[in-house]
Amino acid sequence: MHVAIRLNKRVLILVLVIALTAITFWSGSRYPSLDEKAIMGGSAALEDPLSFEASIQIQPGDGAAKRIGYTTINWIETNLEGMAFGLMIGACLLTLVGLIATRGHRNGVVNTLLGVAVGAPLGVCVNCAAPVAKGMHDGGARLETTLATMFSSPTLNVIVLSMLFALFPPYLIAVKLSLTLLFILVLVPLLSRFVFSRERAPTYDDAVCAVQPSVPAPPNESWPGAARTVASILLRNIGYIVVRTVPLMLLAGLLGAVVVHLVPISSLLEHEPTIFSVGAVALIGIFLPVPIAFDLVLVAVLVSAGAPMIYSMTLLFTLGIFSVYPFFIVWNSISPRVAVVVTAVLVLLGIVGGFIADEIHQADIRDMLEYLNQEL
Repeated sequence: MHVAIRLNKRVLILVLVIALTAITFWSGSRYPSLDEKAIMGGSAALEDPLSFEASIQIQPGDGAAKRIGYTTINWIETNLEGMAFGLMIGACLLTLVGLIATRGHRNGVVNTLLGVAVGAPLGVCVNCAAPVAKGMHDGGARLETTLATMFSSPTLNVIVLSMLFALFPPYLIAVKLSLTLLFILVLVPLLSRFVFSRERAPTYDDAVCAVQPSVPAPPNESWPGAARTVASILLRNIGYIVVRTVPLMLLAGLLGAVVVHLVPISSLLEHEPTIFSVGAVALIGIFLPVPIAFDLVLVAVLVSAGAPMIYSMTLLFTLGIFSVYPFFIVWNSISPRVAVVVTAVLVLLGIVGGFIADEIHQADIRDMLEYLNQEL
């Protein structure tokens, strides 16, 4: 009885910390920013190849090294608040999962839906959701929950979905949502069960987080005592998450800047669509660590400019759902196999989505031309 009360006190304190952190971030930064982007829609300015805003403007005469450096700095500044939120929530969930005896369900679909319930309201890009996923995984959460949390945050947020419906024609919306839901709700649990069976089991590490079994709490632990314990554990876990994710974040920003300047998307879109060129666009989309909703605004601009629909749809699916940064996190925290297979599946789905959308688009054009011929 005393153990249950002790754990409940610690869990309640930690849940309060999570709630205060989330409310502060959502009300002070995230949702006002997303609302602004939703209102601006396709007219939102893209001041940098990887960011909405740029504190350092790239000039036409700047060399490659300077452009890469400026984009890296702009990317870090753009993601600073979201990343700080992700680091804090990741450490909180690392601590919380360690305090809960039951960390998952035997049913993979249930675990996946739990991940969606956690991830969709977060309102952060997949880069900022990566530390959250790491915290959940290292705390012992099920693989399906970890992956679903990371993938649903940039794709199934209510404002992101409202932007999707406002900016694109119905067939693009249908393809985008169908592939996203297929991947998160069907493929993630199937892959976790049949391909990632070794990684699926909880991997809770008492040396990393939560209450050490060898150091039991005193009976009838007071609220101040529980608060001190939670604070101590949480601070240790914040340091753990920061050390293991921030260096990779900086590397990902630099690599993204290198790719976006040395292999600009606009140059790829000029090629006649083939399976190889569409695959290249899908790979670039998966690689680039863009902010939340950046994919929607960029693709809306491309569609308005008359870019080939096959490329536009491929980017609409791949750009934003994953990137080189969460790839690093998954590779180091879960396994290289999970990172590679997830990337390959997303690239394949992006290619398939591009061809499906292009076929529908071409059919609409044929129908329109046929109608005009009949009228004339």
